[in-house]
Amino acid sequence: MDLRNQKRETDSGRVPKFFYSCQRKKTETIIEVIEIDPEVDFENQEGEFDSRHETKIADAHHKIKTETVKYAIGSVSSIFPFDLNSIPRRPRTKIKRKFKGNVALSRSKEKLNSGDFDFYLAKIWRSFSEDRKRSFTYLDSLWFGLYRNAKCKDKVLSWINKKHIFTKEYVFVPIVCWGHWSLLIFCHFGENLQSFSGSRCMLLLDSLEMADPRRIEPEIRRFVQDIYKAGDRPETKHLISQIPFLVPKVPQQKNDTDCGNFVLYFIKLFLELAPDNFSMEGYPYFMKKDWFSFEELDSFCENLVR
Repeated sequence: MDLRNQKRETDSGRVPKFFYSCQRKKTETIIEVIEIDPEVDFENQEGEFDSRHETKIADAHHKIKTETVKYAIGSVSSIFPFDLNSIPRRPRTKIKRKFKGNVALSRSKEKLNSGDFDFYLAKIWRSFSEDRKRSFTYLDSLWFGLYRNAKCKDKVLSWINKKHIFTKEYVFVPIVCWGHWSLLIFCHFGENLQSFSGSRCMLLLDSLEMADPRRIEPEIRRFVQDIYKAGDRPETKHLISQIPFLVPKVPQQKNDTDCGNFVLYFIKLFLELAPDNFSMEGYPYFMKKDWFSFEELDSFCENLVR
């Protein structure tokens, strides 16, 4: 089915939503347009998007009625301010594996799409005890991308409100922007205003620091301001703007496809190792360049697809 050219009638006054799904094809990016019913509750629609697409969402836009959307962008290499071919690559060893319909994570030549990412994240989550998970929660990998579209923002904030993130010590926020995965972690966002522990902060874990992770900080800070406002929190804008934004030096990928795998491993290890009370005095804790080896990452990926 050619989704790009498909039109669908809509009721009067209803605006269909179009989600762009990027697919990499050599040096050209192709965007497929998927029309989504505006009444769909995305929060409860697991597997809503076709796994053939590179990501659930690269960006979200609205068009009135059934007007055809045409959008073109340049080459994949223009996404980052550097040449992806310049990234050093580690040698690959040939290992025979048997997969039963699962997506191979480690050494895959393609990036994880959002559907596969969410599937593996849910699997990681189930592997931990309820007692351990009590202080943690995570947001859907689609939500930050949806929030960036003004017409979806209020809906996303209402979904986040239902997650009661201010009752949790840590909140994982997977982010996929410009075709790259990174992990945002909210630490102690429910901390009392009078607390002097200095534990409330944001961590951004990025396996491709040459892409300049801090360039997304302004959008993240707007996101956080809106989350506090939607949650009817007493914090002032000034206080929220003072929340530290930290980018620790973590292990780096050596190709242009492993970012999703790194984010999954970041989540697993953080769940295992995070202190009960995060403090600036102990930062960066375990989050260092030698946090884990590539062999450990490969082993994690292989175990995850079994």
